[in-house]
Amino acid sequence: MGGKCAVMLDDGSCKVEFKKETSSGGIISSGNRPTDVEIKGSVGLNGQNNFQDVYKIQYALNKVPPIDGGPPSPIKIDGKCSQETFKTIQNFEQKQFGLSGITSRIEPGKSTHLKLKEVSGRYNVFPALPLDLVNDAWLFAGMMQHIPFTKTCINAAMTKISSAQIGGMFSEEAINLLNRHFALDKHPAKQSAMQQIYEIYGFMLNVLNRPDNFFTLDTDNSGETISTVAFARLGGFFSKETDGRIVFRRGTALATGIQDFAAFIIIHELRHFVERQSEDGHFGKGWVTDSGMQRLTPWERIFNCDTYAGFALEAKHGVMERPGWVRTTKFR
Repeated sequence: MGGKCAVMLDDGSCKVEFKKETSSGGIISSGNRPTDVEIKGSVGLNGQNNFQDVYKIQYALNKVPPIDGGPPSPIKIDGKCSQETFKTIQNFEQKQFGLSGITSRIEPGKSTHLKLKEVSGRYNVFPALPLDLVNDAWLFAGMMQHIPFTKTCINAAMTKISSAQIGGMFSEEAINLLNRHFALDKHPAKQSAMQQIYEIYGFMLNVLNRPDNFFTLDTDNSGETISTVAFARLGGFFSKETDGRIVFRRGTALATGIQDFAAFIIIHELRHFVERQSEDGHFGKGWVTDSGMQRLTPWERIFNCDTYAGFALEAKHGVMERPGWVRTTKFR
């Protein structure tokens, strides 16, 4: 599966612009995967930059999603400390430690090295074997059983938006919920923004009305290096290419038994799938009440995947407590 993609990682965060490539393009084969991030010498600006050390650092950086300071698309893993590698180290340090923490170099046992080990270690995304449509059909069925519920959530979201547009008895409640998630009261073009959100949910319903055409399992490990949960072709719904899908991986196993969690994942990926302006939808992740989510601008919220998922669930259930399956919010 090639092309620009957006994927959900095992903690709910994402990575974008993945392209399946040969090892020379940045994706390494299973026989060459480093087993850890232990290095003997420094890597980066004015570092020793030994081949094996650089190789391990490049590999570890590729496991980090952009939202945590990783590269927006996989860097080339070749054991050579290129400008691309320097920049990725700098971006990682800035994200984790702020501007004052940028050293452009990773030294054994020092703060950047320890933080990279910690963050990259969260994303152990390499199953021993590819999924199989016969033996692993239960996983696909487990997610697909939640499609009808997901549709009710999206319908509830669209009903809230319609109520806010038309006015009437329930309009105030609907407007308050929209402001809670999308901050439309602060948007300079509130009515057009509201219509845009409504149309996006409508495109999602179009996908869910034909789920067999748009959902599958990752049977060839296309998402092997980047996600245990799910990934989607960015704007795939509107693409002329026929291989664009929302693809489930083994990390969805827990969600198969929690319908709200499954719906959250599906709506998150649907937002990527129906994107028309090439925005990656990764301005933040988490629940609406998280402080970082509250800091998002109205413009960012209109593109943010977790915002759509959270709004749809609260449109269905009413205002909710932060679910236990939502992880700590992080922002780039």
